[in-house]
Amino acid sequence: MTNFLTTFWRRVLLPLLLGCAVGVSGCGGVLESASPEETPIATTMLAKPAATPEASISVEAPPDPMPSKLLKLTFHSEALNHNMRLQVYEPPGYDPSRRYPVLYLLHGYNAMETAWLSEMRMSYTADRMIAKGSIQPFFIVAPEMDNSYGLNTQDEYQVAVPSDPVHSRYYGRYEDYFVEDVIGYIDSHFSTIASREGRWVGGYSMGGFISLSDAFRHPELFSKVGGHSAALWLNDWSRVPMMKSWLYPTKKVRKERDPIALAESADLSGIEVYLDVGDKDDFKLYDGAKELFGILQKRGVVSQLHVNPGKHNRTYWKSQLENYLKFYAGSE
Repeated sequence: MTNFLTTFWRRVLLPLLLGCAVGVSGCGGVLESASPEETPIATTMLAKPAATPEASISVEAPPDPMPSKLLKLTFHSEALNHNMRLQVYEPPGYDPSRRYPVLYLLHGYNAMETAWLSEMRMSYTADRMIAKGSIQPFFIVAPEMDNSYGLNTQDEYQVAVPSDPVHSRYYGRYEDYFVEDVIGYIDSHFSTIASREGRWVGGYSMGGFISLSDAFRHPELFSKVGGHSAALWLNDWSRVPMMKSWLYPTKKVRKERDPIALAESADLSGIEVYLDVGDKDDFKLYDGAKELFGILQKRGVVSQLHVNPGKHNRTYWKSQLENYLKFYAGSE
């Protein structure tokens, strides 16, 4: 009996128990596998292989040119024996070892030296056009001219109505102040082309009158002149009744000052003239511009006249800034 039980244990029960221990079916249960949804998935994030460095050539970009500057200066005028103000546009990339042309821009009556560069933003227009290469780098100088018409009216500087300096007339040697003191100061303090080939002048309204009168009286100083809605009065003084006795007290003085009269006889060889005016100019200054242009054409002076839409105001002159700069400093 003992032998039987021992044999039964070894041959039947022991193998059966061992089979259940390792999960063989038929041991009273089934080892179930987990469903796919329940099986945790171990995700291994493989590091992206490092990019192979590409061979490259390091090229250093040229430095940006120095930006332009708008200088506000005061200097002493010998002609007026008075301190006067200037605004000076120094072009971007200014290099004192080079020589640059200079454009003198003159303001109108009841205005100041800030009219062109600050108030009408001529400096920004110049920056943009120089950057595009449509004009060459150059200086712009806007001097204080007061309400003087740029004339040598008396030896002593005088403000006629000190209590109202904006509207008052100014007396003194203003022509000498501009053509001697201002130009001399700029040529001695900046790297300029100090000859007529590198010197231009222009202005609006009263400033246009001064520009044309001084350029025609001193053709050795300027190679280009612009009259932008220039105060070229003919014989209708109804809109400015007090102007005739001040500007032209005699016929002789008129011949010496009036740009239209000067154009008849002055030596204008080698000078270029640009005239423009609004077709609805409040003072009808298109009549004077046409008169002057006709004389210049008859004399063979290189000149152009543009009658554009607009009035006698800064809206008109601002609309023409690019055309003005192309005339003075165009790179063609």
